[in-house]
Amino acid sequence: MEQYVQDYLNQLNVAPQLQGIALISALYKAHIATFPFNSANVILKANLSLEPEALFDRVVTNRRGGYCFEHNKVFYLALKALGFTVRPLITRVLLDGNEQNGRLHRVTLLEYQGKQYIVDVGFGVLNPRFIVPLKTTTIDAPNGRYSLEQTGDQAYRLALAPNNDQPITLYRFDLSEFTEMDCNIGHFYSSQHENAAFVNNLVVSRIMDNERILIRNNQVTFFDDAHNQQEVFTITSAKQLHSLLTEQCLVELTFAQTQTLFEFINRER
Repeated sequence: MEQYVQDYLNQLNVAPQLQGIALISALYKAHIATFPFNSANVILKANLSLEPEALFDRVVTNRRGGYCFEHNKVFYLALKALGFTVRPLITRVLLDGNEQNGRLHRVTLLEYQGKQYIVDVGFGVLNPRFIVPLKTTTIDAPNGRYSLEQTGDQAYRLALAPNNDQPITLYRFDLSEFTEMDCNIGHFYSSQHENAAFVNNLVVSRIMDNERILIRNNQVTFFDDAHNQQEVFTITSAKQLHSLLTEQCLVELTFAQTQTLFEFINRER
C-alpha cells in the first residue's frame, strides 16, 4: 500500500511542507478536482472491488473515477497511511426529502488535536470544497452556504443553501460504529440493486475552485460559481459525450465504452 499511497500523493502534487489540517485540506481540494465522481463503471459492469490495491488501480492509476464508497475509501486509506486518526461513517442521503432512506453514503470521521471533522470527497457535484468541523457551524462557499447542525446526541445534518435558492439537506448521520463490511454492503446495493440510482443513471461530476461540471444522463451542466451562472446542454452524440468525459471530467474511457454509455442514456425508460 505504501507505493499506492505515494503514487496517489504524487498525482495530487500538494506542497510537501504542508502538515496537519493544511495538508488534509490541500489534498481534499486536489482530489475532487483530479479524480471525478462517476457512475460509469457501474453501468459498464466493471469489477468494482473495494480491496485496496484494486481500488487504487481503478480510481487513481487508471483514472476511472468512482462514487462515495470508492473515493472516500481511497482518501481514508491515504490519511491513515499518513498517520491520521480516521474511521468510516455511513450516512443517509436526503436529497429526495425521505428521512428513512438507507445508509448508502460513506464519509470519513477525522480526529486531530482534540477536534473532529467530516471528510467527504465522494458526494458528487454538491460536494463541499472543504473538510467540515464536527460542530454546529456554517461555511460560505462559491456555490452557497453549507451548514452542519447537531440535532441530537452524536447526531448531525449537513445542508446546503445554494446561491439564490432554497436550502436542501444533503445527508444526516450519527457517530455509530461502522466497519468495512458495512461499507461493502452499501457498496453492493449501490452498484448492483435494480433500483439503485447509479445502476439507472449516468452521473459524472468534477469540482474545481470556482467551476463545476455535471453530466446526468443526456444533459451536461456547467456551473460558474464565481458569477453564479450555469449553462445546460443536451448531449447529442457519443463523440460529444466522449469529449466531455475525457477532456472535461478527466475520466479515462475508450470510445467503445463511451458508445455503450451513450446508448444507455438514450434507452427507452
